[in-house]
Amino acid sequence: MATEANHDAGSYILHHLTFLQYDLQKKAIVEGSQGFWVINLDSVLFSVLLAIVFFLLFWTAARKATSGVPGKWQNFIEMCVGFVDDQVKDAYHHGARFVAPMALAVFFWVFLMNFMDMLPVDLLPLLAGKVGVEHLRILPSADPNITLAMSLTVFLTAFVYSFAAKGVKGVGAEFLFHPFGKWLLPVNFLLKCVEELSKPISQGLRLFGNMYAGEIIFILLACFTLNYEFSSVGSNLGLLAQILLATGWAIFHILIITLQAYIFMVLTVVYMAMAADHH
Repeated sequence: MATEANHDAGSYILHHLTFLQYDLQKKAIVEGSQGFWVINLDSVLFSVLLAIVFFLLFWTAARKATSGVPGKWQNFIEMCVGFVDDQVKDAYHHGARFVAPMALAVFFWVFLMNFMDMLPVDLLPLLAGKVGVEHLRILPSADPNITLAMSLTVFLTAFVYSFAAKGVKGVGAEFLFHPFGKWLLPVNFLLKCVEELSKPISQGLRLFGNMYAGEIIFILLACFTLNYEFSSVGSNLGLLAQILLATGWAIFHILIITLQAYIFMVLTVVYMAMAADHH
């Protein structure tokens, strides 16, 4: 909830949209820098922490798995693994065994990152402020650096795998002879490059755009309680309005964060299938 006094809506929103950054050249914490050698520390930190959480959750389930009657947690994990495996079987019809684990990791990692948006807007930034951290953005998937890095990783994995599946000759033929044949080699090459480069851009920006919009809505809802005195009637009404609106949006938003993780996973599997398909 927003409880910060003496802040207008503009500065409040700007505060919540500012990353905790580190400039590698200056070797110092910076604010609002746009340089190439600047790292968004909060995005990297939460991405790594959530990856560790994903690993520990599934590792614990695997360690405690039993062939007898499964517990609730094992049953949930098996249901999730079966769901992802079914999606991979529907879209990917080749022999690579790493595609299903890759899809599983992508889905749950993206979901956990998206789920950070369900936490109260001021909770972690307020705790960070207690230890001297002025800015903290807790939603990694609202950072285009994170989403584009993930989509580029998927793209490079699929691109390298295409050479393993089709060989240099097969990949070269797709770039040079598809779709117009040998008489329009430059056109074929240009269209293929545009097609390939559009994959990571669209995959990364789709996730970023949806999660950034959801983050903005939560921040705007939190603005209802700015500069209110909590002993006043107006403050209580504003707080009640924020709780009701934020709860309604959170119920709807849980569908969005799940859907975006699912779409990112499906696109990953589709791109891997396209990399293995022979034309």
